[in-house]
Parts: sequence; structure tokens; C-alpha cells
Amino acid sequence: MKRITAALLITLSISGCSTFEQMTSAIMPTKDTNPPKALKEFKATASARTLWQVSTGSGVGKESVRIHPYISGNGIFVAGGHSVSAWDKTSGKRLWQTTVDEEITAGVNGGEGVIFLGADNGSAIALDQQTGKTLWKVGLGNEVLAVSTAQNGVVAFRTSGDALYGLSTRTGEGLWRQARQSPTLSLRGASTPLVVGNAVIAGFDSGVVAAFELQKGTELWEIPLSVPRGSSDLDHMTDVDGKMKTLGEALFAASYNGQIAGINMRTGGVAWAEPYSSYTGVDADPNGLYTSSDEGDLWKLDPQTGHPLWKMDDLERRQPTAPTLMGNYLVVGDKEGYLHWINTGTGQFAARVRGDSAGYTVAPELDGSVVYTFGKSGLLSAFSVQ
Repeated sequence: MKRITAALLITLSISGCSTFEQMTSAIMPTKDTNPPKALKEFKATASARTLWQVSTGSGVGKESVRIHPYISGNGIFVAGGHSVSAWDKTSGKRLWQTTVDEEITAGVNGGEGVIFLGADNGSAIALDQQTGKTLWKVGLGNEVLAVSTAQNGVVAFRTSGDALYGLSTRTGEGLWRQARQSPTLSLRGASTPLVVGNAVIAGFDSGVVAAFELQKGTELWEIPLSVPRGSSDLDHMTDVDGKMKTLGEALFAASYNGQIAGINMRTGGVAWAEPYSSYTGVDADPNGLYTSSDEGDLWKLDPQTGHPLWKMDDLERRQPTAPTLMGNYLVVGDKEGYLHWINTGTGQFAARVRGDSAGYTVAPELDGSVVYTFGKSGLLSAFSVQ
């Protein structure tokens, strides 16, 4: 069983034979006996330039909460704590800022002129993209962990308890609900549901990826990415929590303690599956499929077969984010706030900068030739590379 670091807070449903103290001591050691791998020196082959940085006031208080920036039009939207804000993506100038009563735990996502967030008390929240004004708020019962983009009048909210809700983007009215049996023990978090055409694809804590019709929620297909092994609750953790990626008709997804797979979205068939464990997810283009493992290794795989092309172990125990493709480079953040540009052809470091010293838990967001990063303290940054 691979060691789970303290940064991976978990959701517990305590069984009669296990105590809270026993589980937390096994999963979250009180002392880090295996520190992050020291960063090695390298000869830079690219130059990363900071375009602007701004403290947004939207720091993420809880260690396990992962809130992603959302880019639309000329704006980039971020959230954390009780604050939501919009920033000009070219200059870093603030466009608006809104305070909400609830603690934000999911988002940011959007579409159709609306910004969507989720909260710890189960609220699904919609704001006007231009002004930040609250449009509607509805209760979903359990903490919201992830939100999809909006399309054709529907947005999907993923909550704890392995439930997925389809809501009207205009009113917040519940249109449908899908749920899976939640395991006793799971990682804290959820993958962002993907809206593809007239379907929404979501990962679940039970280790499955499923597609549903966007308007009615009818199941289209379901694929298990991992099957629980061993006898303990820890062995049964099989979450699909990381970033999923579409490429043509292909979907790439990974699970913790399970597999990474290439899936045909039209049929729900698995083209290939290989045993990799990741809670951060993947990015891909026709030349490669890229993922960071739970141990901190970065991998490049053949997207046609899943066969490994290279492995880079220089970020072990640094909890790298999911990789983001930026031309011929991968960009990843780490727990100490460093941002690394890695050559996709060789798997070697090309450039490095220090961003948010509080660290990164979500992947950088690419928009054109600029990559945006959002750190745990609420520092929003824009970078280019040459």
C-alpha cells in the first residue's frame, strides 16, 4: 500500500471494527518521515516570465480543498474561503469581488454568462459573470466537491456521497440526480465533471467513470477503472478524483490505486488500460498522455496504447499537480510553491520559478500562450515562456 500524505485529507465512514484514531494514524502520520525530494540544479533551456501576480484574497483554508480558476472572455475567475473575484486576464486588474456566506469548496466553473460555485453546506451557487451578483442558490444536502461547465441550459454539481446533480443554469431547478454507492473510505475531493456534446462524464469514489445524457441524466455507459483489492478499507480506496481529458472521441482518466485508461466516449469501450495510480489526473495531445502519480513521478505514455515513453522522478514526494500542456512543455506546480516547465520530448526540466510559497494543489490553466496559476494563499499569477 502506497503511503498517503497528510495533504490528502479523507472522507471517513467509520465501520464498527475501525476507530477514527486508527484510521487517521495510518493515513496521516503525525510526523513526516519522508520529506520532499530536494530539487536538483539544471541548465535552463527555456525562460519563464512572470507577466503579473495579484493577491486575490481568496486563499483556500482547508488543506484538501481544490478550487480551480476559470477563464472566460477577458476574465479569469477565482474563489476561496468566502470570496469570489474576477480579474482581467491581460493586466491582472480586478473587475469585481463578491463575498458569500458559505465556505466555498468547489468550482470555479461557468458558461452561458454564469459563474458556478459549490459550498461546504451543500449550496450550489450561481453568480452573474459580468457583475458577481448572486443569481440563485439551492441546497443539495451534501458538501459540493466539483462543478462542470454549463451547456444547453444544464450544469452538473458533484457532491460528497458520490452524487451528481443536473441543474438548470437559469433557475437552479433540479433536473436529475445520479448516485453511486460510496465506499467506506475515500480521498477528499472529486474530479471535475466534463460536458462533452450532449453528455456529462463524471468520476466517482467507487472507482468508476460514467457518462449521462445532459438533459435527463439517463446513463449512457459506465466503466470501472479500478476494483478494490485487499482486506482493509485503505486497500479499497479507488477514487477517480483527478483531471480527465478528452481528445477527439477519446477520454483519458485515471484512478487512485487503480488504472489509467483510454476510453471511446461514443461507445463506452475501453481501448486500453494500464496500472497507474493517480489522484491528480492527466493531460494529453496526439503526441503523448501525461500524468503525475501519487508518489510524485511524472509519466509520458503513448495515447494509443498506454505504453510508457518516459518517467521523471525528480518531483517525488513534492505532490506535483496534474500536468498542463503548454506547447512543447508540461507545467506543474508543487507543494512548496515551485512551478516547473518540463520538456515533453525528453522529460527534463526546462525552466522553474517560485510562485505561491503556500503551494499548489490545482493544475495551471492555459489560455493561448499564457498559463495562469492559483495557489493556496490566493496568489493568482500569469506566466509566458520562451
